[in-house]
Amino acid sequence: MRDLLGKGYIDAAEAVGKGLTPTWPHGRLLPPLITIDHVLADRRVGVARVEVRDVPRTDHRAVFAELRLP
Repeated sequence: MRDLLGKGYIDAAEAVGKGLTPTWPHGRLLPPLITIDHVLADRRVGVARVEVRDVPRTDHRAVFAELRLP
């Protein structure tokens, strides 16, 4: 992850102020604690919005990003 960020990619959630939204583990007694799922984009791509949603029958939450191409 650090290598990709160092090469010019951005974390879409971080770009819109949601970079620390936990995504794992989901569906357990405790709420998600770790931000493990990401959408990465080239820094030339704009990020319009990001949503994190629960997904049935998985221990991860989904990360949806609306991207704007240059």
